[in-house]
Amino acid sequence: MTPVSIRDATPDDSEAIARIARASWSETYRDIFDPTFIAEFLDANYQPASLAEQAERAAGLEDHQFLVAERDGEVVAFAQFGVGSHGPQLFRIYADPAHFGTGAGSALLDELHLRLAGWVETYLVEVHSENARGRKFYDKQGFVIVGEGTLAPGGDLMLRRTLTPERPALPVETERLRLRSLEADDAERLFEIYGDAETMRFVGRTGRPIADLDATERAIEAIRSHQAFHGFGLWAMDERDGSPLVGVAGLAWVEGHGPDVEAAYILRRDRWGRGYATEALGAVLEIGHEQLGMDRIVALAYVENDTSRRVMEKAGMRPDGVVEAYGRTMTRHVSSR
Repeated sequence: MTPVSIRDATPDDSEAIARIARASWSETYRDIFDPTFIAEFLDANYQPASLAEQAERAAGLEDHQFLVAERDGEVVAFAQFGVGSHGPQLFRIYADPAHFGTGAGSALLDELHLRLAGWVETYLVEVHSENARGRKFYDKQGFVIVGEGTLAPGGDLMLRRTLTPERPALPVETERLRLRSLEADDAERLFEIYGDAETMRFVGRTGRPIADLDATERAIEAIRSHQAFHGFGLWAMDERDGSPLVGVAGLAWVEGHGPDVEAAYILRRDRWGRGYATEALGAVLEIGHEQLGMDRIVALAYVENDTSRRVMEKAGMRPDGVVEAYGRTMTRHVSSR
């Protein structure tokens, strides 16, 4: 499929923008909102004459952006950004359903972020919790949940995108370990951990080992992407005077989008029982609280994983009940700054 090109919206694009909004809303919200509400909302907010005025006005404002994505001479998506009562905010981003999943939305955000560089550090967007496609898109683009939506109809979650995240100074060394960024050439050693059934018995959504080396390489790509978006992620755990990559430990948004940040760790099975997990977790909590200024960090465990909970408590975390996460019931421990 032809890549999209991004440009400023003009008044002449108003009919296309209205068409895209109607098609996208009808496809996205048909099982969420009553059809009457959808029709009334679109009539009130997507009249071509009003959109033309907004496009013309945005062209003269430094803190507003009204962008369209064009493919083969046709407008297929649009985004509108400005400053509202909560500060910088992405008000709208929609694509024609025929172009869902083709990179149009990502291209719009890439161009928006280039334009915002240097004067916007973070911005907000609202999304409906039942909008599965939208939630998946925002997760992939590095947005995280920061609260309940209050502004836009159809948005009951408030998300935040950070363009200039704080980043810890790596490597970090403890008495016996070194935490550093995971690299692509760590895949074979990481597969020794992720591919071991006993090691993975209480890890992730499934508690099952990763399939193969290719899947491990994709996992590293996902970890590095998380770190690029958020400044932190899971890090390789090396022995200072021994083997490289004997485990992984670090910080990640729960389920990829929060609202909590979790401390996570996993050790190669031949290094169990040496206190490495407690040592690494203590270092991770210190990085989160002291270097990154996080007030609250959680750690989650399968309810049957008593060993992991003992590690959390040795590292100074306190029990905080159970939660639903990763498709299962998990125990939660909390560390506060």
